[in-house]
Amino acid sequence: MTSPMEAARIAVFDIGKTNLKLLVATDDGQPLEIHSVANAATTSGPYLAYDLAWLEERLLDALADVARRHAIGAVISTAHGCGAVLVDGDRPVLPMMDYEAVPPPAIDEAYASIAPPYGEVFCGIGAGAIRLAKQLLWQESAFPDEFARATGYLTTAQFFAVRLGGRAASEISQLAAQGHIWDLLHRRPWSVMRERGWDRLLPELVPAGASLGTVSEAVAKRTGLARSTEVLCGVHDSNANLFRYKAAGMADASILSTGTWMIGFQRGLDLDRLSANGAMVLNIDVDGEKIPSTLTMTGREYDLIRKEAVAEDAAVLDALASLVRRGTLARPSFVGDDGLFPGAANRGCIIGPPPKTAAEWQGLAVLYVAFSANRCLDALGSSRRIIIDGGFAGNLPFARCLAALRPSQEIFVSQSRDGTALGAALLWRRSSRNHPVTSVVLEAIGPPGEAELDRRHLSTGYESWVTLSEQAP
Repeated sequence: MTSPMEAARIAVFDIGKTNLKLLVATDDGQPLEIHSVANAATTSGPYLAYDLAWLEERLLDALADVARRHAIGAVISTAHGCGAVLVDGDRPVLPMMDYEAVPPPAIDEAYASIAPPYGEVFCGIGAGAIRLAKQLLWQESAFPDEFARATGYLTTAQFFAVRLGGRAASEISQLAAQGHIWDLLHRRPWSVMRERGWDRLLPELVPAGASLGTVSEAVAKRTGLARSTEVLCGVHDSNANLFRYKAAGMADASILSTGTWMIGFQRGLDLDRLSANGAMVLNIDVDGEKIPSTLTMTGREYDLIRKEAVAEDAAVLDALASLVRRGTLARPSFVGDDGLFPGAANRGCIIGPPPKTAAEWQGLAVLYVAFSANRCLDALGSSRRIIIDGGFAGNLPFARCLAALRPSQEIFVSQSRDGTALGAALLWRRSSRNHPVTSVVLEAIGPPGEAELDRRHLSTGYESWVTLSEQAP
């Protein structure tokens, strides 16, 4: 049991594409404990979707566990921007679609005819059901009765806020996260959302971290949480990560938020430099500031390239030099998204003599990710320090390779692998915080030595990769 005098803590429900996390932290972002389980979509329903009841049970189980050891003062959720739930009150009327669900051809065609221009939403149509507006079109067309019953459309994080007892809300970083539901420049629902009447489903805008109420009596009884435990307005996962550095006084840095997706954030870039080609998008942070960004599925591609290969860092670094010398490269894209090069979707292949060892396979994937990150940073006009956060912060060969590609910039890696959840935690009580937080710990990373990897050869390899990648399919 917790002591009545114990300082209140915040619990963060981090709903990832492949993992669920429940993290307990202090209000200044110091992690205390974390629980994680695998997450996966199911094909048991009308389309590829997530089992919302199962997710909720995992959340409640974890809250009940941590409530035995901590005085939880608030709960907040964070999730990627490609998931949302049609609800009637606090209950789903249809399953939450997975963004890799494959729409019927008729839906693809119909959406292509109404899709917004780049200058309104700052991203293309993408593959599958990755855009929320396309999910809505599919659900309205295939399930008209259920769609008609819906009284709200809640992004994933806000759905769980409602289930915990909070009121329904929308939040800007989630609405603007490449879902095709928000006009980013005019700060209103996308024009087709308004024309089709879908905008009626969006609740009022509320700032990330604001209180939406307290946990319900049922949740308090189920978990042991006090009825006074606040339910906070949730946040887009990568924007939570971005906020963490803003809270630490590092807003000027180029941030690479990495996981299944790699998102590059760079404040201050002129919006005229954003292009429909080259994976450039626009995000809106939790304070409403426009943040030019890049968006690539590089984490997924890394796993597809290396397959099951695992090797020691030293062996991978040695393999990089060998791969570069003999011209072995991976050309994009290994997923159904064009990524950095228009027309590259699903044409990923290996150029040159194929890798032979586990270290070489992993090294090939490292080169691919480093070259992709370098291309993203160039597009964003990055010139100051670079911070790598998320899954690739623990990939030393990648960080050192990127340092070799960008010798004029300092490269840092986050010492926490849970930056998204910790950033969400920092939204609690942010208005009472007068100084930058000190909970963000970074490590400087230098390039490999010349004996390990010749920078000139690496630069030549990068230029060859760009040339090959730009070739028409």
